[in-house]
Formats: sequence, C-alpha cells, structure tokens
Amino acid sequence: MATKTRVARPAAAAAAAARRGRAARPVHRAGAGPVVLGPALTIAEVGQYARALAAMLSQGQARADAGSLESIDTAGLQLLLATAAAARERGLTLRLQRPPQLLIGAADALGVAGELAAVMEQPE
Repeated sequence: MATKTRVARPAAAAAAAARRGRAARPVHRAGAGPVVLGPALTIAEVGQYARALAAMLSQGQARADAGSLESIDTAGLQLLLATAAAARERGLTLRLQRPPQLLIGAADALGVAGELAAVMEQPE
C-alpha cells in the first residue's frame, strides 16, 4: 500500500480537482514535447500517467513537465523513478522539467532525493 506524502498545498490540489470535476489527465502528443503532469500525482492518478509516460518512452522521448504538481505520494514518486529506470534501459535519460519544491521535499522525506535529483532539470 502506498503511503501518502503530501508535502505542500494538498487542499489547493483537492480544490482545483473539485473545480474541474475530475483529476487532470496527462498531456502528451507524439513529437510534441514532454508529458505534462497535473496538480496531483498520487495512487489515484498513477495508472493514467504510467500509460502516458510509457507511450512517451516508446516514441524515444524522455521528458516530463512537473511545474503544475501540487501533491504527490509514494506511488507517484515510485512511478517517476520507475520511468527513469525504463528510460535508462532504452538508452535515454528522463528529464523532469520545472520540479517544484514539494517534489524535492517528498523525495528527501522518503530517502530517494539522490535518485530523483539525477533526472531533475535545474532552473536556468
């Protein structure tokens, strides 16, 4: 069972999802840039994001935009780390764009900050 690690603004993420009436879906179009992560990457969303990230890798791409992320749990972190490992198996390097502080904090709290830092793009 995944342990929820809500590091920052969980109420804001829940309120945003409620306003939309459903969780944000990952966005990825062939050759059109990164998979865009929505406000939540929790056990409830992992399945849909896993499919989008796998499709991205199958197209030879390995970029995800985490700039909108407001809530993440252990399952979400596991998905990002598994995607990074799958990318390496294909000779790619996952690049996580615009990682928010809450992602860094959650990874640190779970002891995987080093693994995740290897795929995070640093702001320019």
